[in-house]
Amino acid sequence: MQEFQLRVTPLDNNDFALELYQCAYRQAGQRKRPAAKRVGGLKGTALVQARQAIYQCLRSNNYDPQTLSYRRQAPYVLDEESGVSLALLFQTLEPLSKPERIASITDGIISMSNEEAHYWFAKVS
Repeated sequence: MQEFQLRVTPLDNNDFALELYQCAYRQAGQRKRPAAKRVGGLKGTALVQARQAIYQCLRSNNYDPQTLSYRRQAPYVLDEESGVSLALLFQTLEPLSKPERIASITDGIISMSNEEAHYWFAKVS
């Protein structure tokens, strides 16, 4: 099963950004796993509007959403299902700025089935 990491990047004025990384599998004969690949990131308005989807993802991985702050240093380790849907969300919202589009895309991605999210993640990756 693929593993994803959600990392908090502190910004100024007690603000933060989120970055999502896809962890590579360790290959046979190697001691260390290759470096994780950055999938996407969110900050500002897009992050604020997508927070409910992010909270839902954290809850499904047994994390308390209240621990999400600019002070957090340890990454959140996410399972494949949550990671794929968050990756799809981050990749589609990152270039957007219109609040209406951000809200409608967030709602659409939240309502996707696991198979549909995997399909679209493969298409955009």
